[in-house]
Amino acid sequence: MSEAHFPENQRLDSARTVLVVEDEALIRAVLSDMLHDKGFKVLEAANANEAIEIFKKTTVAIDLVFTDVRMPGSMDGFGLVRWIQSTRPFIPVIVASGDIGKANDSSCMTLGDMFIPKPYDLERTAMKIRKVLESRSR
Repeated sequence: MSEAHFPENQRLDSARTVLVVEDEALIRAVLSDMLHDKGFKVLEAANANEAIEIFKKTTVAIDLVFTDVRMPGSMDGFGLVRWIQSTRPFIPVIVASGDIGKANDSSCMTLGDMFIPKPYDLERTAMKIRKVLESRSR
């Protein structure tokens, strides 16, 4: 998506790094491209275990995590959020899902800093990321 779709007053802070955790490669690529277009630095992980490895190995400061809830592997998005909250509670987390039942709905809404349902509206998603970053930087 080109920069023309995002007004300059909605441009996000280019010094910020977002870790996108999404098992669906196409969704991860589209979200990452949108964030790059907004000037963000983006790290990508296909699952929670990859995300934890990035945290352990990177020297880059991660400013926000955007994670899907349902992912393959030994840990889902809920487990990743709990891991982040216990090891790096200063990092905001946005939780996303397109497949939530009533049992998980309240968990999605209360775990993390914000919940975003799929499918994503890219402009709204960018504004919500900005809102979470601004609220945490106060």
